[in-house]
Amino acid sequence: MISAYGANRELVIAAISAAFSEIRRIDQVMSLHRPDSELNSLNARAADGPTSVSQELFEVIAQAQKVSEQTEGSFDVTIRPLADLWGFIWKEYRLPTQAELDATLPLVNHKLIELNPEMGTVRFLKRGISVDLGGIGKGYAVDRAIAELRRHGIAIAMVKIGGDLRVVGAPPGKQSWTVQIEDPKKTGDRMELQLRDAALSTSGDYENFFMIEGRRYSHILDPRSGLPIRGIASCTVIAPTCAESDAYATAFFVFGPEKSIERFGTRLKIEFTHAEKN
Repeated sequence: MISAYGANRELVIAAISAAFSEIRRIDQVMSLHRPDSELNSLNARAADGPTSVSQELFEVIAQAQKVSEQTEGSFDVTIRPLADLWGFIWKEYRLPTQAELDATLPLVNHKLIELNPEMGTVRFLKRGISVDLGGIGKGYAVDRAIAELRRHGIAIAMVKIGGDLRVVGAPPGKQSWTVQIEDPKKTGDRMELQLRDAALSTSGDYENFFMIEGRRYSHILDPRSGLPIRGIASCTVIAPTCAESDAYATAFFVFGPEKSIERFGTRLKIEFTHAEKN
């Protein structure tokens, strides 16, 4: 969703069209669901040696690696083999055995990605490594769409993709944008926040999950245990850019409320909702 304001209606429409085109372009680069994406090409080749990638794909992976280091591996783009094992990527859900988890966990470790900034290359240090940018790619696409709107002279806009959004300026006659955060219980009781020149992302256990014998299994997995995180329903982060808010919302969901707020609460706004036992 894109909302934008400007004095010239035709220019605003052209800017919105360009922003949507930019989102589609980023999807072509970073989507796991497109066989011809640059990310899938990287996943197919990087175990064979250093692989050249576009500057923006390199920078997004590098930013993800930084978040991984800051959160002790709570955020990890090599989560793909685990997400596949649980069936979360294609929503073909299954409950893996402990033996399957034990066999897959050695393939999940952000330290097995080698980045060479001078050459612009990415190398996987073990065969079977596969990168999933689902925890940062949408946020980056939002940032790129905002940049495209600004390039077209738009100073007041909101771009939203799923649980990730970013706003610039404020609607006419207002001081800020009113944004709503989904209620994890799906009762319609949404929290409202006022936002201006900032990004917001929410990670939750209520969008991509399955139930077995009354127990919920969410797509947000702990890269170290291979198991879905329990006890947290949602984590919302407000940050300067949407790539940051997207990645940190996922990272903090795994990192936990206490350490997240203690280490990052002075520079990021963080809100947690605890889950009901099930």
